[in-house]
Amino acid sequence: MGLNGTGLQAQGSLPGGAGPSALPHGSRPWYSGYMLALFEPDRSRMGERIRTAEQLILARERELFSAPAGLAEQQALNNALHALHALRACLGL
Repeated sequence: MGLNGTGLQAQGSLPGGAGPSALPHGSRPWYSGYMLALFEPDRSRMGERIRTAEQLILARERELFSAPAGLAEQQALNNALHALHALRACLGL
């Protein structure tokens, strides 16, 4: 199953412990893209994964601008973007 036409494949269980259904926003495409970026084993693909995750997060933020969701998802989106920026900086991408 692709994520919003990105070509990323959703996993039944993502790396990092609990499956995506453990979080209210865990089934959202942005969350799957974010997890795939964090746990990409191939360093040559990290930049691509990070860019895709950022695009999915920003798209969800635009959706929430007109139809606000709970504070938990908004905070999770903000945290995810900060983590991706830190990852990009650490890897020099």
